[in-house]
Amino acid sequence: MTNIVEHCYSKFKNIVESRNLLDGPNRFLLLFSCGKDCTMLLDLLLRYFEENNISAPLEVFSVAFPKHMYFDGQQEKQNYAEIKQYWQQRNVDITYVVPTDDDFADDDKHGCSTCKKARKAVIDPFVNDKESQLGIFTGFTMYDALAYLDMLMIKCHYNLANINNLPEPQKSITTKMLHKISLKEHLPNNKYMIRPIVPFNEMEVEEYLRERNIPYLTTPCKISGYKFKRQYSRALKILDDIPSYEDIEQFLLKNGIEINNNGLSFDDVVDDNFFIDC
Repeated sequence: MTNIVEHCYSKFKNIVESRNLLDGPNRFLLLFSCGKDCTMLLDLLLRYFEENNISAPLEVFSVAFPKHMYFDGQQEKQNYAEIKQYWQQRNVDITYVVPTDDDFADDDKHGCSTCKKARKAVIDPFVNDKESQLGIFTGFTMYDALAYLDMLMIKCHYNLANINNLPEPQKSITTKMLHKISLKEHLPNNKYMIRPIVPFNEMEVEEYLRERNIPYLTTPCKISGYKFKRQYSRALKILDDIPSYEDIEQFLLKNGIEINNNGLSFDDVVDDNFFIDC
């Protein structure tokens, strides 16, 4: 293994252990889109569970939507087929589901809502059927966190005190961004959201997967041009230095917002299972 692989694993191990990310749940579920972030997360989790003799079950659940990223008509894209074959060869059991919903149009500026609805229609029942104390892993990274933070700042006109004065649904949309930045949340239904690779940047993810030679989904979403987060990540890639996760935590704390240690309210979450990451 190369330096980048060991660097990422050491960083991951430190985050998991220093933040007690695995404490509480008695079984785990990784939501796996086949994209690069959750692909690195799956590889890191498998190694960490094996090296630390963690016996708690780890399920992997994958929803193939939007369909144009996974299929050409009814035929699986070669890239998607290779991903499935790779994990099968590693004896990793993954549940793959294709929603019945139609894909969105090429010029649908609201395609993200269509995608979220289709994913939640499949994921929510699957998650709700699981017993409490389930730890749900998702693959958000630092680029996601910074994009959400900047979107939040724009929404409240760069004054975080304005959040509570926003009209609905803008207030709920804005506060949900804070949830997605946190590393771990103990949900009111006694499940857990765990986001262990939020402190990683995209270059670390890409270099890790390149060195490990692990395939991931490469077909871009056809409405990525309308996504703030995708455009923002392109800008971040040209910067020599970006803030650390601790910088984000400290900035929010100075403004009276604690995103970890159950510092966030769930009053803004209307979903029965409190799952807002898809």
